[in-house]
Amino acid sequence: MHIDSNLVAIVERSSPFWAAEAEIVHTYWDSPVRTTETDRLWLLRQMYKELWDGFYPSFRWITENFEDLESGYPACEMVEEIKVMQEEFAHYVSFASVYAALSLSLSRDRAIPSSARLRETGDWPENRELMQRRARHVREHGLLGKRAHRFTEGGYCTLYSEGMNLKGKGGADDLIAQACSVVYDDEFEHMLRGIADVAREGDSLANADWNILSDLAIEQLRARLRMRNSQFSFPVSEARMLALLAGECTPVVFDYDRAFGVAQS
Repeated sequence: MHIDSNLVAIVERSSPFWAAEAEIVHTYWDSPVRTTETDRLWLLRQMYKELWDGFYPSFRWITENFEDLESGYPACEMVEEIKVMQEEFAHYVSFASVYAALSLSLSRDRAIPSSARLRETGDWPENRELMQRRARHVREHGLLGKRAHRFTEGGYCTLYSEGMNLKGKGGADDLIAQACSVVYDDEFEHMLRGIADVAREGDSLANADWNILSDLAIEQLRARLRMRNSQFSFPVSEARMLALLAGECTPVVFDYDRAFGVAQS
């Protein structure tokens, strides 16, 4: 597949922010702010994201468009959305199992919150800001806003790759590593499909549209950094956060071969 130079430019501009998200998570693992309670908090918040930001939108799309199957949407699109929905629910279950185990270790009720209770208690201000920003981009920029959302979804899977690095450390770390390993391949595929969609559709974009798409993506990636630092109880100082928000982080190396292997699979 030919890789559009405009897509390469967005990837290169985004790479320091993907690396910054990895730094936030990596910093948390050995941070003095980390306790079993803060682990339970970030897990609860991740459960919210997997269920309400991940599973539920796919579930709602499927139910709303079911009667238009074939007349409005081909069956292959429904199959793809069902697959995403199933995977997002499995991710929720993986993190919920770790949450329950940590609750038991504290002699707490290991009951997992109901979906309704999770909706009430699992969200947090910086995540709402991210989701509201994405929604505003869609309202104001239509398809470009949707493409920006797809492109930034998952943050290059840095939470999951950093979580997998905990394997072998024992206790809660091994539980987290196992949950992240369950999620990693699925989320990598989701994220890369989003990038590949932008690549496939890019021929229809004017240079001005590419510039808007790039700006929207970077705005969303910056909001992701605030979201992650808050989710993990602020392990990174405000001074360092300002540097990360300015893109002052060694970029990740983007895997183009894997990206377009997924796109063509």
